[in-house]
Amino acid sequence: MPVISIFGSGKATPKSSVYKIAKKAGYILAKNGFDLVTGGYYGVMEAVFIGAKKLDVRRIAVTTKFFADKKSNDFATEIIETETYSERLLKLMEIADAYLVLPGGSGTLLEFSYLYAFKERGIINKPLICYGKQWKKILNNIGLKKKDLKKLKNLDIFLINDIKKLNKILKK
Repeated sequence: MPVISIFGSGKATPKSSVYKIAKKAGYILAKNGFDLVTGGYYGVMEAVFIGAKKLDVRRIAVTTKFFADKKSNDFATEIIETETYSERLLKLMEIADAYLVLPGGSGTLLEFSYLYAFKERGIINKPLICYGKQWKKILNNIGLKKKDLKKLKNLDIFLINDIKKLNKILKK
């Protein structure tokens, strides 16, 4: 089964819109036959697993000893523990066949930046789906202009504002 890594806010609460979107995304991804991998803690990471829990997919949590005070959320079916924060991110990138980035804070921005830089340099060649309006703004801020949006398709980077569009992208 293909694996998709999902990144997003660890601070999202069950009442927040991003948490609800993450639950929908987890369900859509699982229904399309993807095993899910996240950073394994709370917020978006938990919501994605909850969305997928009724379907027969692996829900893999990649955690780190760096966060010694945190434990994995209760919805993971497997846990991979890494030594460092950077090793955790590299493991999330390595084991996935595709990536989904949802809204988040500085940690999510770091993860997105890693993914974008690796794709741009040809280090990874896996689809990257970014949900939310902030990603287009961030790309504009780092020098990607409207006329360069074709470059994103060549890199297998998709910007979406409707989580239901995941189905269309996943079928490609």
